[in-house]
Amino acid sequence: MSKLSPLMEQYYREKKLYPDALLLFRVGDFYETFAEDAVVVARDLNITLTSRQKDDEGNKIPLAGVPYHALEVYLAKLIRAGHKVAICDQVEDPRLAKGLVKREITRVVTPGTVIEPAMLDESCNNFLAAAVKDADKMGLAFVDVSTGEFLTTEIDAQRLSSEMAKFRPAELVAAFSLDLPGCSQQILDEAAFSEESTSAALESRFGPGWRERLVGRPLAARACGAILTYLHSSHFDALGHLHDIRFYSAAEFMVLDEVTLRNLEIIRNIRDRSRRGTLLEFLSQTKTPMGARTLARWIQMPLLSLEAIDRRHSAVEELCNNPVLRESLTEELKGVCDLERLMSRVSCRSAGPKELVVLKSTLARLPRLQEILEDARSPYLVEQHGRLGACSDIVSLLERAIVEDPPTHLRDGGVIKDGFDDRIDELHTLLRDGKGWIARLEASEREKTGIKSLKISYNNVFGYYLEVTRANLHLVPQDYIRKQTLANVERFITPELKDMESKVLSAQERSISLEQEIFAGLCEKLAAQARTIQEKATALAETDVLVSLANVVSESGLVRPQFNNEGKLFLRSLKHPVLDKAMRGGFVPNDVLLDNDHNRFIILTGPNMAGKSTFMRQIALAVILAQAGSFVPAAFASLSLVDRIFTRVGAYDDLSAGQSTFMVEMTEIATILGAAGKDSLVLLDEVGRGTSTFDGLSLAWAISEYLHSTIKCKSVFATHYHQLTQLEGILPGIKNYSIAVKEEKGTITFLRTVVPGATDKSYGVHVARLAGVPEAVTRRADQILKVIEKEAVVEPLAGSKRGKKSSKYTQLIFFDQPSGEAILQEKQVLTDPVAEEIQRLDLDSMTPREAHSKLAEYQKRLLERDADA
Repeated sequence: MSKLSPLMEQYYREKKLYPDALLLFRVGDFYETFAEDAVVVARDLNITLTSRQKDDEGNKIPLAGVPYHALEVYLAKLIRAGHKVAICDQVEDPRLAKGLVKREITRVVTPGTVIEPAMLDESCNNFLAAAVKDADKMGLAFVDVSTGEFLTTEIDAQRLSSEMAKFRPAELVAAFSLDLPGCSQQILDEAAFSEESTSAALESRFGPGWRERLVGRPLAARACGAILTYLHSSHFDALGHLHDIRFYSAAEFMVLDEVTLRNLEIIRNIRDRSRRGTLLEFLSQTKTPMGARTLARWIQMPLLSLEAIDRRHSAVEELCNNPVLRESLTEELKGVCDLERLMSRVSCRSAGPKELVVLKSTLARLPRLQEILEDARSPYLVEQHGRLGACSDIVSLLERAIVEDPPTHLRDGGVIKDGFDDRIDELHTLLRDGKGWIARLEASEREKTGIKSLKISYNNVFGYYLEVTRANLHLVPQDYIRKQTLANVERFITPELKDMESKVLSAQERSISLEQEIFAGLCEKLAAQARTIQEKATALAETDVLVSLANVVSESGLVRPQFNNEGKLFLRSLKHPVLDKAMRGGFVPNDVLLDNDHNRFIILTGPNMAGKSTFMRQIALAVILAQAGSFVPAAFASLSLVDRIFTRVGAYDDLSAGQSTFMVEMTEIATILGAAGKDSLVLLDEVGRGTSTFDGLSLAWAISEYLHSTIKCKSVFATHYHQLTQLEGILPGIKNYSIAVKEEKGTITFLRTVVPGATDKSYGVHVARLAGVPEAVTRRADQILKVIEKEAVVEPLAGSKRGKKSSKYTQLIFFDQPSGEAILQEKQVLTDPVAEEIQRLDLDSMTPREAHSKLAEYQKRLLERDADA
């Protein structure tokens, strides 16, 4: 039985510390993986799987490795594949090591602890979340270690999904499992969330004063402490850029849950989950990554403070009215780097030389931006003028320290500018002199030997050497020492050359080491200024968003909304912003009036494809735009604050959870009815379609009554259940509207215009014909529809206060049982036996007495049947 080598014993010791992670083990110029880790890494990175020595049982140990200088590329692939990765580095110089090089795990990388630019989407945050639960309350914390943002809140447990939808964390740590698709979860022991443990973590990071930040918020404090403990366990200890915790409350922002964000296509579209065709894409004219992230947050978290909303609107209006100001800011912002993420890398000591040059360049733009805002008048822009003050000391330090075009890596040397440090200057002089001496030696040796092609070269194996072609070997002096023979040349050294080589290489090595030391000191000084620089970053991001919104407003003709205290949502000539842009002005606008009185609940009827869903979505988008700080796509807008928007638009199965379309629909309806309040906006489309017609109609009716009379919120209900239109005469706040359709010579034209009143046609067969269903099918459907229209009469539902004559509602019965067999069954039920006998009577051959007798018989049979019923 073979014995493991010391290296493998060292590997397995480190692997035991993080058995759930892939261990990347630094060996020379490679990060190696062994055993089961190697099999996984080779598969997911598509690299070669080899083997090395045998284990204790005599089996070869699988091996797969990646070059250390390409770690970031391979690490990104492993994290995207869902892995947790522990990085074990050499923590001492191999040249100075006595025996086995000392190695330690220096970092554990998970989806929520990524800071590498190649692994991040610059336009959105990468949050790590922590959740603590106590009865029906929860404490949440969100940290983006790549930007330094740290937020926390306490909520009712039922609101968890909507909070997670706002931040879309890449990773969650908790003591329990949660159903969060697309989010990696780490289940920790309860001890990690104890008050003692979390208090110690908070005090270690923020000092004793942390309690003042989170006084009276114990669950939030425990979540914040747990997230810091988790970062510490991941060897993520350089957290100087996490300088503050911001507590936010539900009262600050509109609630938009995951279903609503999906249905309204705020950040991602429904089709392929990209940003194409979303509200975010419509608004995105930001010039900086920070601005892009801030814009996404603004539209996912619309404001509930009229003062804060007005502040944003006034700034956007000033920028719209002052194109010179707007364009000047736009141009200057184009050169701004991602200060937030750059400062995070500086604090974590992972920034490179070129990044410090980019940092200097961005900070050098602040005085010009401040100058542009000198004459701004709106309060928000005046505030931005003050926040964008110069960072002269930092710019001056970097200007003196770093060369204009440094190498990418410190290991290449030549990073620190001459004149910044006397020790570096001395070594640089020695290097220049030494290399100059070598160049002069080459010239003198050519002259002395008469070998015109002689040259002095360098490689890592032999150092400096003199190279002579075979044709000139007879001219080589006796004091040359042969070092290597190749096919066409021979290489030589001299004592004089080796002596100078020793001096040059020693100076180069010392120079690089000293530059690394100086660079680390620079990063330490910059990290001490992290808070100041991050404040500049926030100001730059907000300015960028305001300018972006103003550009969109100017290009798209949006109007500034007014806000009223009467609970009205009144929009004239409202458009869907995304569709209007895509249709280049061809979108048909509509007016909207929702209030707390007679127009609280709209029942919207009309054909499929006529635009009912679009009409509802454009109402919601207008409200979100207005409360996020943007203008709206309407001719006029007077709005009241909406605290929550709920949508139930479209149907889909959740097969992974074993839920049918109808189950998903009812689950979402239950959430809406449990969470909506009187200041909410509820938009429902075709609720009840997933079950039988009369089950669905009953539910739709009851849901409408509950929203109208119990919750008393503003609602729009698009439906094919035309019986619901009777509610207009029963409940005082309900109004019927429909999508206008033009019928002409058997064809229909969708006018896309919403008009008062209901419609009793759904034009399903017409839509099928437009969709290309075979003519034989649609022709037969027309025949069946006429039979049903003739014979199927549906009485008004109980409770109706109107005495109107019953109407025919073909859509309900037709779609209740759509198969041909079901329609025949329905036909048999609708055909009465007594009526069939009457139809067969030959009245011309009957005497009056026979007719009277037959009529009496039929009357008796009907009375007996009714009595039995």
